[in-house]
Amino acid sequence: MTGHTPIPKTSRLDVISTGIRRRWTLEEKHRIVAESYSGPRLVSVTARRNGLSASQLFTWRRLAREGRLVEADET
Repeated sequence: MTGHTPIPKTSRLDVISTGIRRRWTLEEKHRIVAESYSGPRLVSVTARRNGLSASQLFTWRRLAREGRLVEADET
């Protein structure tokens, strides 16, 4: 007896394409950033609620602090 349970192999992996990337307006970005500051530990909850990753929201927060949160066309 080896003392461990074998892990079954994955026989199929489905990749789901969601189409094009989501574009956020500058107003939406500012609203989401402001919402993330409205209470303790709300970054991941706010990100999940708005359909983006916490790392993206942290990036927007950093850019907002630096005064560099602008439309994608302006960068």
